[in-house]
Amino acid sequence: MKDQDNKLTLQETEQLCRLYMDCNLSVLEETELQYVLGKVPYSSPCIDEVRMLMGITIVPESKKRHGFISIRTAISIAASFIVLMVATFVLLNNIYLTEQNDNGLYIAYANGRKVSHKQTIQQVTADMKTAEDFLNHITELETQEQIMIDNFINQISPEQ
Repeated sequence: MKDQDNKLTLQETEQLCRLYMDCNLSVLEETELQYVLGKVPYSSPCIDEVRMLMGITIVPESKKRHGFISIRTAISIAASFIVLMVATFVLLNNIYLTEQNDNGLYIAYANGRKVSHKQTIQQVTADMKTAEDFLNHITELETQEQIMIDNFINQISPEQ
């Protein structure tokens, strides 16, 4: 039995591309040409133009590998490992700091020197109490002002 040679030559492929450009191919033939252009390694201005029009990109054969894994893969693995290590460090450091001080971490400086942890907590507590007292005072003033406004409105209403 005789084997058939179904490979197109460069000239045949260019001829099909010219027919495509002249709109002389059926939809089925255009589809077949698109498939062929994706498989053949030929390159010429005519073929490249038709590939561009059809949106075909040729992926060049991969370069020889140097060893078991490629350099790009090794770099990706190393970068992933570094990200994993940093994430682990941050997570463990955060857990350690939370366990060390259940009330949170307070660090304060006065006159360029670090203040002790106990003094820092006392200062933060005092500042929070001062802020709360201020908010309570403002709320009280607001209530008094609202009472005065209500009294004023009630005095005007009966006269009308």
